[in-house]
Amino acid sequence: MENVNVKLIASACTANLMAFANGNAYAWSSTALTSLKSNDTLRNPIGRPVTTSEESLITSLVSLGAMCGPTLAGFLSEKIGRKNSLLSFAMPMLLAHSILAFATKPLQFYIARFMLGVGAGSVFTVIPMYVGEIAETRIRGFLGCLMGIFIAFGLLFVYTIGPFVTLKTLSFILLIPLMVFLLLFSLFVPETPYYYLTKGKYKEAEASLNKVRKDDHCANLKELALMRETVEEYSNTGSSISDLLKNRTFKKGLTITASLMALQQSIGVTIIFCYMETIFIDSGSKFSSSHSTIIVGVIQMIVVSFSALLVDKWGRKVLLVISCAGCSISMFVLGVYFYMKDQRMDVSSLWLLPIATVITFTVSFKFGLGSLPWTLVGELFSSQTKSVAATITTTVCVSLAFATTFLFPTIKEMIGYHGSFWIFSGNALIACLFSLFYIPETKGKNFQEILKMLGK
Repeated sequence: MENVNVKLIASACTANLMAFANGNAYAWSSTALTSLKSNDTLRNPIGRPVTTSEESLITSLVSLGAMCGPTLAGFLSEKIGRKNSLLSFAMPMLLAHSILAFATKPLQFYIARFMLGVGAGSVFTVIPMYVGEIAETRIRGFLGCLMGIFIAFGLLFVYTIGPFVTLKTLSFILLIPLMVFLLLFSLFVPETPYYYLTKGKYKEAEASLNKVRKDDHCANLKELALMRETVEEYSNTGSSISDLLKNRTFKKGLTITASLMALQQSIGVTIIFCYMETIFIDSGSKFSSSHSTIIVGVIQMIVVSFSALLVDKWGRKVLLVISCAGCSISMFVLGVYFYMKDQRMDVSSLWLLPIATVITFTVSFKFGLGSLPWTLVGELFSSQTKSVAATITTTVCVSLAFATTFLFPTIKEMIGYHGSFWIFSGNALIACLFSLFYIPETKGKNFQEILKMLGK
């Protein structure tokens, strides 16, 4: 990327420290469940192995809490701004990790995990809005993918250190990125210029834009004028949900983002990441489960970074189609492996297959479906409707994430791993067709061009 805008990228990266904390929250259960299922009182603060229902709640309550985050985040992002909303939601995550450090009863784990989810839901809602509104058109796709990179880094961080420290130590470590975020974001990163323009604060909008752009006064004024024109053109959009759903541009954008989020969760991604170490243990792979998890984490970190560099060159549609096709194939093959294992066939020669298919799934997911839906949330809506769209889209995502992670242990007992993975494979194929035939290409288009394209 030529002519790199360091100030812009630094601002986006600082905001995405909350995405890193989000990845920490979701990966925590993958490593913590091995301790909480142990009879070793030195590893297990509860003092006994957790039951299946306790395991389900500890894992899924993050997603239940995340269901509460979007509505509150959408409301606050309009009332107090994108920046102050993110700062506010860091607080329950800080408190949650403090509780987890000293938790000795299941109820304490439930409360903390729910609080983490509230913060996680806000991340999915506000960061795409924030980054989309400060981004330059030429690198908006890359900046939109930063959330996926930071979430992947947050997952990898926990996968790497989690197996080698106590749950108390892990919780104390996970406080650090949140405290760094609060310090840097509050002191050095501005509110978005679009938010100021929607409130009629034109001087503040100009100052904000200057903080995330190069020192080119004429170019900045020209861009600010275009932003102001876009805001004023769509200022008459109704504020109620019923009014918005009558608006063709909003309705089509919401159909795209909400459908993509539903399909994203229906392929089992949250289950794979939350239960990854358990899946490797149950697969009978010769690889250490913790080492396998770390390998997957490293690879997904590399892939999501690579896809971020391609998104403004190849476009959103191509990456999404490739991503969904890879997820479908890998889940089908993993289902075949577990079916053979359940039928007591000799799978000893296929010991490498579980980690290979999970790696393929992770690579495919992170190549497009993991980050691009959030990029589209930041691209397909006007500043006035973005908070509502982000709230609805995120609610769809986290609601299904909660439902799938909560029900997975029961469904697995009913139809086995193989049946579950085959369902995920079919859903990924549907996502592939949806991306191919319905999603428009937004590469290289400014907000005004995108909104007009959706309204046709």
